[in-house]
Amino acid sequence: MSESTQAPRHKLTRTNTALIGLAVVFVIVLLVNFLAGKMSFRVDLTEYKTFTLSEGTRNILGGLETPVEVRYYVTDDSKIMSPSERASARRVEDLLNEFVQASPVKEVEIANAEGEFETKRIKMLTVKKLNPEPNTDAEDSAIIDGLQAGSSGETGNELYFGIAVQSLDANEAIPFIPARPETMLEYDLARAVSTVHGGKQKKIVMMTGMPVSGGFGGNFQAPPQQPWMLYEQLVRDYEVEVIPSNAAEIPEGTTTLIVIHPYDITDDGQFAIDQYLLKGGNVLAFVDPNFFYSRSMAQQQPQLPGMPPQGGPAPTSDLDKLFKAWGVSYDSNRVLADLSFGSEIIRRGNFSPTFLTLDRQALGSESSDPGLNDPMTQMLNQLNMLTPGAFEINPPEGIEVDRLVLTSKMNQLVGSFDADPTQEGGADRIREDFEPYGKRRVLVARLSGEFKTAFPEGDPSKAAEDEGGEDTEETKADGGKAEEAEAEEADDSLKAATAPGRVILISDVDFIYDANVVRRNQIPGLNIVIPEMLNENLTLVQNAAEQLSGDPDLINVRSRTTVRRPFTRQNEWYREAQEKYAAEVAKFSTQASEVEARLNEILSQTPENIDQALLSPEVQAEMRKLQEQEVEFRRNERELQKEVTKEFRRKLATYKFGNALVMPVIVILFGIGLAIARRKRIAAR
Repeated sequence: MSESTQAPRHKLTRTNTALIGLAVVFVIVLLVNFLAGKMSFRVDLTEYKTFTLSEGTRNILGGLETPVEVRYYVTDDSKIMSPSERASARRVEDLLNEFVQASPVKEVEIANAEGEFETKRIKMLTVKKLNPEPNTDAEDSAIIDGLQAGSSGETGNELYFGIAVQSLDANEAIPFIPARPETMLEYDLARAVSTVHGGKQKKIVMMTGMPVSGGFGGNFQAPPQQPWMLYEQLVRDYEVEVIPSNAAEIPEGTTTLIVIHPYDITDDGQFAIDQYLLKGGNVLAFVDPNFFYSRSMAQQQPQLPGMPPQGGPAPTSDLDKLFKAWGVSYDSNRVLADLSFGSEIIRRGNFSPTFLTLDRQALGSESSDPGLNDPMTQMLNQLNMLTPGAFEINPPEGIEVDRLVLTSKMNQLVGSFDADPTQEGGADRIREDFEPYGKRRVLVARLSGEFKTAFPEGDPSKAAEDEGGEDTEETKADGGKAEEAEAEEADDSLKAATAPGRVILISDVDFIYDANVVRRNQIPGLNIVIPEMLNENLTLVQNAAEQLSGDPDLINVRSRTTVRRPFTRQNEWYREAQEKYAAEVAKFSTQASEVEARLNEILSQTPENIDQALLSPEVQAEMRKLQEQEVEFRRNERELQKEVTKEFRRKLATYKFGNALVMPVIVILFGIGLAIARRKRIAAR
């Protein structure tokens, strides 16, 4: 027999096999991460596609006709920026790369080194990343572009983190990129690209008697007033001019006219709006039966000691002659109360039915409703209105109406005194006497078509002049023919539209007042204020301005900036408690009235000696009964509030526990299933 010359084979143990497998998996993971990082590949699994460029951004980039350069300044140093800040910087870089990928390649004429023009195919948007280290050309470039050095929120070091966008001679800068949602940065970038490419070609006129543009507010002892956030946002994209409410005409070239709280408007002012609209103009109007913040504006004025607040705008505004011609019914003395959209104010469990928090249900209940489909409103989730009015619209022939934001059916018009939540017992009185209207009223509406004049008699100022003059018989005889000859020339106003016009009506002025829409946050160490939006009110207004001005692309981008998912169930729970509370209040009021009537009856029997009557056992028993009922009611109120809070916390804890438990349970079940399957395969061998 011959012996084998082959060496014996050594089989790998299970332990060695497992270790080798782990090493291979580790290497594969490293390779995948490395390749994914180089490729900047991302998958967007969010519901609203938060990390995907919007259609509006793609349209803006696709319409570029001149090259745009984006200079991205970031102090990319691990010793200066914290890990979270570097991660944020990487996300910004990823977004810029998506902008580059979405921009087209076109043939443009550019100058070569010899100064001659030649046609080349180039990317219409390019990004240059710069690290502005101290005493470098990159730092000088950042300063020239208008960027400011900030400080790291974690390391405290000075750093640059901003963007400059340039096309030809136009330049827009984002001096310092704040920590906020990626969709907001997408809007800032898209707006900057649109601005440097197209410029401020459109003009918006704001017609108002309020200091929306800031400046001197009438008080020499106070600093100049800050412009309203609405004004600041519009002036970034448009040429904006402010005119008084009594202006006799609208400036030439006005793309959109915004009328804000016309409490002091004259017939001349309404006539100017009328004539502008008949020429095919666009009007965005804010009226209010009770401008809640008018009192705080009055308190900013110089006051007389011991006197109530003087100055400031009146709380009520109207466009009575225009509304009548447009078929709009609006009660300037009644405020809308809505039990379904009432807001929690001051403290938990205290709801005001005239402070409205409007969610998507306010946009409509049917899939075909305009509010759920119109680009101006379709992506909105939260709006806030304070003591608003309401519209009922029966348009004349030729006018179409889109009812964009609606009340619930549980609404009623109430007096302005009870509508004020600062008035003691006002909300309770509203609930006690509440009679639901049963139909939805309109809060925001759009009218479009060929309007007819609200002034068929012509220019009211000329009519006033004619009425003011008294002609003698001799003057009439001598000048009769001249008057007839000048009659047609005197009345040259439009009586019907020469082009279709559009009007958007909003029944609340607090809707755009800063205290209701924005919180201004100062970046430490920088003279930069970052606005934090409290709701989507200004988003709707900017969308409206874009729509009326004929540029819908930024609407699509802006509507994604604030994807809010308000916890509506909490409001529902507290509203249910308030309904129980209202029933208890009504019951107590009835009992109190009965006791009071009984007391009056007893006192009427002894009118000659009231003091003795008050001390009688019968009267004392009735008063004690009233006090006991009041104490019992207050006790029930506290117990009810405890139950509401307990129910809310229980439900919230259930949701949190469920969210925290679902994923581990899925992983455990998957692991058990995998173990069972492997055991079956091994047993089959």
